[in-house]
Amino acid sequence: MKMLDKLVLRLTEETEGRQGSLFYILNGINEELGYIPEEAVLQTAENLNISKAEVYGFLSFFRNYKTDAAGGGAYHKIVVCRSESCEASGSKQLIEHIKASLNLDFGKYSPDGKYFLDYVYCFGHCAASPAVGVDGILYEKVKPEVFDKIIKTLDFNKLEEPVELKLAKSLIFKRCGDINPLSVGDYVDKGGFGALRRVIAEIKSKGDEGKLLFINELKRSKLRGRGGAGFPTGIKWETVFKEKSEVKYIICNADEGDSGAYADRIILENDPLSVIEGMIIAGLITGSDYGCIYLRAEYAGAKSIIESVLGLLKDGGYLGNDILGSGFDFDIDLITGAGSYVCGEETALMESIENKRGTVRQRPPVPAVSGLYGKPTVINNVLTFAYAVYILSDNSNLEYFLSLGTENSKGTMPFQVSGAVKNPGIFELPFGVTLKELLKLAGADENAETVQIGGPLGAYFPLSAEFLDLNLSYEGVSEKGGLLGHGGIVVFGGGTDMKYRLLSSLDFFIDESCGKCAPCRIGTVRLKELFERILKKQNIEENLKIIDEILESMKYLSLCGFGAGVYMPVRSLLAYYKNEIIEA
Repeated sequence: MKMLDKLVLRLTEETEGRQGSLFYILNGINEELGYIPEEAVLQTAENLNISKAEVYGFLSFFRNYKTDAAGGGAYHKIVVCRSESCEASGSKQLIEHIKASLNLDFGKYSPDGKYFLDYVYCFGHCAASPAVGVDGILYEKVKPEVFDKIIKTLDFNKLEEPVELKLAKSLIFKRCGDINPLSVGDYVDKGGFGALRRVIAEIKSKGDEGKLLFINELKRSKLRGRGGAGFPTGIKWETVFKEKSEVKYIICNADEGDSGAYADRIILENDPLSVIEGMIIAGLITGSDYGCIYLRAEYAGAKSIIESVLGLLKDGGYLGNDILGSGFDFDIDLITGAGSYVCGEETALMESIENKRGTVRQRPPVPAVSGLYGKPTVINNVLTFAYAVYILSDNSNLEYFLSLGTENSKGTMPFQVSGAVKNPGIFELPFGVTLKELLKLAGADENAETVQIGGPLGAYFPLSAEFLDLNLSYEGVSEKGGLLGHGGIVVFGGGTDMKYRLLSSLDFFIDESCGKCAPCRIGTVRLKELFERILKKQNIEENLKIIDEILESMKYLSLCGFGAGVYMPVRSLLAYYKNEIIEA
């Protein structure tokens, strides 16, 4: 049997009993060979008893898969971050330097075949931007002279230490940096699994009445999902609990792709057990015995830690059959994605777990009623599970949580600040803090002029008095025509090229659209065409009117929040920076 045949067969056998089998097999082949040969596509299809077209359709959807071998032998792969946070820290100049010094362009090999240039839209190291990967090693705060040093020496042991992240701790980050993330004992000593033991005791004693007790505590807490949409967590769990189904699923959405958002990564690398405890609790309360963590491909460090932790928990009786002698079963698998922003949208995420292209689903039905494989499914992001553990640990935590924040945004939010600030980092603060107060804590540069709040689909605001007084809560940001999202805030200094910012955003929208619905698939491309004409001074007013019509159509007719969300950043850029963009 040929080496490739053995590799595919081994990977297929290892997927038995797991969800996301295509990810597991294709990721394994891609890591081993650097690309996915045609023969591997055919064999994978045969092993999984699906069509070759389904396998090819899946791998062609994700940007991390290559189907062609590198020409000219060994080469160095350079991956540059094109996120807003990296751009606010100088990535535009860095990219121009890399292209000029190595005679490269994105998606191309250098003339001598030694280098290949690619990009991602976020590495999740936003507080240490700009970020660059070389041969799988990630470097932070890379200026042109630092990049030259990397390429000249290719000595990965003699470069600067990673940047130390500023972390203002509060509720769910309190253990980060104080425990060994791979030590179950450390976690337990700091109060870990207290909530799980409380839940087990109540359910064993009171059955469904005990489950409803915890659901009502979550509802009373007004905990909103920290994944961007802000949907009430208690209602989601209650819906899944009430659904009559023998099979239910718990999914942790760790596909954190928003530029400026990196709180999920910090929790997963420093306190992963809190997230896993939350998933187990969700399983016991809703009646599920299986969960999975869907992790974005760029988080290699988190992947290694989670794999190790899952093994430790299974060995220690916290996962698997009869967890902690309770009579309840619950297990968790790790599924690693392959480079798709839209798979952070929960229905696209489920499609990809089911070995399909990561395109969004029509709703209703909602995932809590008909989710993974048509079964009731809880999907929450990393921070939401961690907050649920905090709230359910004891009643005093619930009361304290309720004492923080605003009427419609209770508790705290990890505000993640990056860009033109002296102290980038995570500030877990009560909702309702003003933008001015947060920027003071982060040490915004004197020449700071603009912020984008809520990731690439969030609005841009000038740092005028009106917006400095902005109330940072779900409702406060919404009232100003924006969204809070994951709580990422990117600060741009004076002199930012807003025309470049707009065009880069449009590239992102085109690249990351799943292509399922016409408003998004066609609208993103058409928007860039029209803006390019405007920048050439062609029919400016007429084309601006067409742009407005396209944005309105995308906002109301797109299938998911991605297509609808394009409206916000584009409209805000035109509202506040129209002259800079058009007259530049």
